[in-house]
Amino acid sequence: MPQRQGPICVIGAGIIGASAALHLVESGARDVIVIDAGEPLSGTTPAGAGFVARFGADHNRRLGAGTIPLQEYGLAFYQSLHESGVDLEYGSNGNLVLARTPTMLDTLADGILGHPQVAAGTRRLDADGVAALMLGAVDPASVAGGVYMPEGIQLTTALAQQELLTRLADAGVHFHWNTPATGVRMVDGSVTGVETNSGTIDASTVVFAAGAWNQALLESVDRRLPLIAMVATRFVSEPAGLSPLMPTVQCLELHLWLRELRGAFSWGGSFAYRLLSALEDDGLEFEYGRPVSPTLLEVQYSYQKNVAEVFPALSELSTVETIQGVPVYTVDGGLYIGAVPGFEGLWALAGDSESGITHGPGMGKLVAQLIMDETPFADPAPFRLDRVDPAAYPDEASMVASMAEDRIAKAAQLN
Repeated sequence: MPQRQGPICVIGAGIIGASAALHLVESGARDVIVIDAGEPLSGTTPAGAGFVARFGADHNRRLGAGTIPLQEYGLAFYQSLHESGVDLEYGSNGNLVLARTPTMLDTLADGILGHPQVAAGTRRLDADGVAALMLGAVDPASVAGGVYMPEGIQLTTALAQQELLTRLADAGVHFHWNTPATGVRMVDGSVTGVETNSGTIDASTVVFAAGAWNQALLESVDRRLPLIAMVATRFVSEPAGLSPLMPTVQCLELHLWLRELRGAFSWGGSFAYRLLSALEDDGLEFEYGRPVSPTLLEVQYSYQKNVAEVFPALSELSTVETIQGVPVYTVDGGLYIGAVPGFEGLWALAGDSESGITHGPGMGKLVAQLIMDETPFADPAPFRLDRVDPAAYPDEASMVASMAEDRIAKAAQLN
């Protein structure tokens, strides 16, 4: 049984909030409500690349090994959906981290193959091995090699989110769409409801899972987290004849992620990311839903020639779809999953760090187990909200400065 009787309200219906609601229902919660500021599928989740792998098993990433159980859960969760017949545009072809230089190849190999929890079958490839694995999509003369992570999968994020929403509706979960939450009603330090632009919704437990709006919700109860909202961009090309057996690709030197989608390139990277606050200062209008930044679209169009050095087929292809979202990053690269200190019945899932589709199922399961007093499947300690002192980061500039070695910090500093 949950720690506190009464309705449980999840604020945010993206992949993370929907996962939390679904796992609460599966853990026996009988009265679950989901509030979202927009229409279904109108938020950041559909803008995601759809990569899932054991990314925590890499010394070069800041996620930390504590995230690996969440990644493994996500892999199993999506595989189960796929095997049950759900159309996710699912592929199980692994993830390839490309290196253009021998020095980068050594760095990648040290970080991934040198990790104590490296997955079986993970291997280093030379340029010819990369070319063979990529089924003609890569010019081998443009790379030194790569590291292949065989457990990686790909899926279409909007399809995964829609399946979770469908299952929630079938389970009797009540949705409030187009209902921005403005705060939390408290009595003697305990949650009693959610304040919205159309009135108060009674709840004894509230989960903040609202992405870029988590900060405003936290500030409504005089709490904050060091969170950095960015605008990210994804392009889908016209058909390119890519093989559906091609693995997902990342390349640190190009600041790139790329995958096959219905024979086309789906791609993006931090070259076309910028701070949401900076874009708003320059005139971007953004309230709820997804932003549209023409500036970033132009940046990505101009960068296409750089990507085509490695993926020649992209050189002459036009773009048939552009989509932008707002991932939110943490100063230490980790995730926030846990109770909001000082309040009874208030929880938060924050700081997806561009990995919401990978970690969403595990984040949802873990917070549901904590709320429902179940034994957690993963150690919650690395994800505590009080692990970082917000006073050490009084403004966004100090947050970005703390990430000096992170590719996102570099993108944040570009004009």
